[in-house]
Amino acid sequence: MDTRLTTEQTPLPVDDVAGDRVLQVLQHPLFTDEVMLPTRPIDVVFMDVRRAVLLRKPGCVFEGESGIGKTFALNMVKAMLLRQLPALRIYSHDAHNHQIPSIRAFFKHFLNTVGHEEQRGETYDLRTRLVNILVDDARLSGINFIVIFIDEANAMLLSDFLFLKDVYNDLARQGVQLVTILMGQSPEIGTVINTLREEGRMDLIGRFATEINPIPAFNCEEDFARVFRGIDKSEYPENSGISWPAFFLPQACASGFTLEGEATRFFNVVVKQAASRDEGTIRVPARQAFLAVREFMLNQSGKDRASMTVSDDAWDLAIRQARVADAIIRNQQGQVRPISGREKRK
Repeated sequence: MDTRLTTEQTPLPVDDVAGDRVLQVLQHPLFTDEVMLPTRPIDVVFMDVRRAVLLRKPGCVFEGESGIGKTFALNMVKAMLLRQLPALRIYSHDAHNHQIPSIRAFFKHFLNTVGHEEQRGETYDLRTRLVNILVDDARLSGINFIVIFIDEANAMLLSDFLFLKDVYNDLARQGVQLVTILMGQSPEIGTVINTLREEGRMDLIGRFATEINPIPAFNCEEDFARVFRGIDKSEYPENSGISWPAFFLPQACASGFTLEGEATRFFNVVVKQAASRDEGTIRVPARQAFLAVREFMLNQSGKDRASMTVSDDAWDLAIRQARVADAIIRNQQGQVRPISGREKRK
């Protein structure tokens, strides 16, 4: 099946919307990176991270393909951890791509992560400053414990791991334990870990990669139903009583339309489009799933009415526009399978 869009198929509803309304759409949480909805993949990652923290594992790795939602997972899991353990000191660090190996750059980058603006001085001074900040924070928390999430860990070099080991050891001498959670893109992060192993750096593997966990993708109807349910329950503006879908479809929502009610149709179209490409099980990245919902909302906003009905063609178009079939992650070994029917809720 040809998944390319023709000019006739591609609606441009934004062209007919006034400038103020376009600005409102751009600021809508569904159209920003601020979407904070619980999902099954997030729950899986959270339970693994929570277990690592409670067991005080030195470090673990989470890997996922491009678009699967690594940064989203990091932010959500951090927020969930702080809700359960408000005293925990957590930092989010972003490994830089195309970096030039430099001890000074490493410590200055980490000082920026912990919110310290003073970055002058010799390398020893920078390192001491960073360790002192972490030690003070850990002691103020009362649990002598620091968690650092590192996003884009696939960009880390051997020197980065060695610098991090120095920080780990310095903290340990002060009675503070460091747990690192590395989030990296697959397969690159696997190559990074294998390189450490091939070079015999089991000291680094033992500290920062004691286990490697996959970040799950959406792969069944209930996954989408849960996300859609969360969208239905979210309000914008906050505490306005206006659900996210009602912002775009006020008349339809007032008459009973819900995005959750579209989960079956959405899933069936995704499976249909995926099957047109090749055989194999599918996993849908979060980025493309949310993009398809945005496309759908914009496409349907110009058709809002109390008696609005949604056809398979509407989702077919939105899912094609979002290029979901192109982004689907294949697993020929069948380790993950799409579930064709709605899972029974617990």
